Amino acid sequence: MRYLFSLFLSVALVIPSVLVAQNDDDIFEANRLKKIFPDDRVAATLVEEDYSFDRGKSEDKIPVVTATKNTSINFLAMRERAGIQYFDFYNSFTKITSFKQLEKTKGMFGIKKNYNVGYAIDRSASSSEFFSDDSRVKFFNISFSGYGDVTRVETEKKYFDSKYLTSVYFHTWFPAKEKTIRFKVPEWLQLDIREFNFEGYKITKQKTQEKGYIVYTYKLQNLIALKNESKAIGVAYQWPHLMLVVKSFNYDGKDEKGFGSVADLYNWYNYLYKKSENKPDELKAKVEELIKGKSTETDKTRTIFYWIQDNIRYIAFEDGLAGFIPATAQDVYKSKYGDCKGMANLMTEMLKLAGLQAYMTWIGTRHIPYDYSLPSLAVDNHCISTVVIGGKEYFLDGTEKYIPFGDYAWRIQGKEVLIGKGDKYDVKKVPLQEIDKSKVLTQTSFQLKDNVLKGHVKVTLTGEQRTSFHQYYHDLPSDDKKKTIQKFLEFGNKNLVVSNIKTSDLNNREIAVIFEGDIDLSNYVITEDKEIYVGIDFFPEDLSGYIPDKDRQRDYELHAAYVAQDETELLLPAGYKVVSYPAAINEKAADYEVSGSYSVKDNKVTFKKVLSLNSGRIKKADFENWKSFTKKLKDFNSNLILIKKP
Repeated sequence: MRYLFSLFLSVALVIPSVLVAQNDDDIFEANRLKKIFPDDRVAATLVEEDYSFDRGKSEDKIPVVTATKNTSINFLAMRERAGIQYFDFYNSFTKITSFKQLEKTKGMFGIKKNYNVGYAIDRSASSSEFFSDDSRVKFFNISFSGYGDVTRVETEKKYFDSKYLTSVYFHTWFPAKEKTIRFKVPEWLQLDIREFNFEGYKITKQKTQEKGYIVYTYKLQNLIALKNESKAIGVAYQWPHLMLVVKSFNYDGKDEKGFGSVADLYNWYNYLYKKSENKPDELKAKVEELIKGKSTETDKTRTIFYWIQDNIRYIAFEDGLAGFIPATAQDVYKSKYGDCKGMANLMTEMLKLAGLQAYMTWIGTRHIPYDYSLPSLAVDNHCISTVVIGGKEYFLDGTEKYIPFGDYAWRIQGKEVLIGKGDKYDVKKVPLQEIDKSKVLTQTSFQLKDNVLKGHVKVTLTGEQRTSFHQYYHDLPSDDKKKTIQKFLEFGNKNLVVSNIKTSDLNNREIAVIFEGDIDLSNYVITEDKEIYVGIDFFPEDLSGYIPDKDRQRDYELHAAYVAQDETELLLPAGYKVVSYPAAINEKAADYEVSGSYSVKDNKVTFKKVLSLNSGRIKKADFENWKSFTKKLKDFNSNLILIKKP
């Protein structure tokens, strides 16, 4: 699967280019744009992207549609000293054939002559122990010496096969006064241009006819720069963009198929899958060893699924067409590592050797919003295996460590899958599990005696919370595991002391993760003569990382939808009376809700609170309500119980 990566390179890597002095027109434009983009140092006055198409042959000598992207950008400095790094990526499917930075003998509005002044750097775009790919980047570090300075960048990029030209975005990492995107579509090409997230943007669209071509032109003005934001949802969910799909084309008088439907997309995947020359006999002995004594299909599947989770290391791999062809099952088995395609291929072959109905399966995770109504390579970024037991599909993701059989990671829940069945296929959907099955349940009992508040706490993790803990815990050095559990039960609360800690079997991924221990919360007790103030809501869920500032651009993406449930009992000495306790909270929105209350009966105080994050997402349109919600929750968490001694 191909992934989208951002690269932020140091501006100090090269000697900057020195640009000519500004003129009055450029200063006037800088003054105007500075009001529109007050926080930016450099803006583009005009960005033009022109796409044209031609016919060619792939490495396999298959007819394809090639594409050429010509980009020209006029940059303008809005500070006395400013700089910008301009970069573009390429890989085995593309080639940057021209990459120029140009000066101008006159201002932005009176260009007479251009000449090359920039020197591009070309290097690998990624370096990681867990990622191997063919992505490279070319870039300029551009420095402006004065307010109103200008420069121009012109590039040309070739796509050897338009299958890999999937999305075209309007916004980018720098602001722009205007952006124009043109597609010059020849009459022999059936190109589907899909529009996404246009609502709320004044994007103009024009369709014109030239001899032998249709030209589609899109324009948008005053484009803000995209920010790199933490916990942000994928850009495809919010930002306006175009998706390109070659449906069909004519080559040497013959009609050729592109991706006119999901069937065409699957045929391409299956064509590549068949290039993986599996040798199942090399896996047979291991499969027989694993399933020995296992009589049911479920037990056989579970055993193979867990073996792959525990023994095959995930390393992403993207290198030309090989990045789409699964590594052979025997190679992944021998090397003990593979990417998602290789791991799914191995799992599928091992399951088939065990006598099960198993199929290679393609899927797009929650990082992308598309489904198979868009037949494009952009729809899928992951591979898993599907096994059918008793007529029911089970979706097995070997890259998802410590997940039990029958459970699904949040990142694939509710997403469509494309199940390969030889010359046929099925489109199904991964079940969306009930949110209540992914929970942090905290149960506590306290006794107040002589101004000392002690008790017992038990925390139970299920669903995604359980799996996430296992993935973190089992990667820790042995010396750190005990400390981690101690800190977990202290909930980051400096007033809390935990002892006599016990846990469930942390080597069993199928059962709930349980921690429990004795706690001393005496530091939460405030005494004034005969009045005692006590706080028993000692586990306030920390949402501080999800409080947006005024410039936040994108929705928040939580690691999962889940429930945090607290249940606490406080036993008071005889004669002690509760004078006051916090009022109940009950706040509800579509994506989140909380209910919490205290009650008193005889000498017992009962506290209950349930926080539900229902969708795993906090939408930008709801930020003001969300900020109000989190403030009310924080205030509720901070309140104390007032108790009177006899």
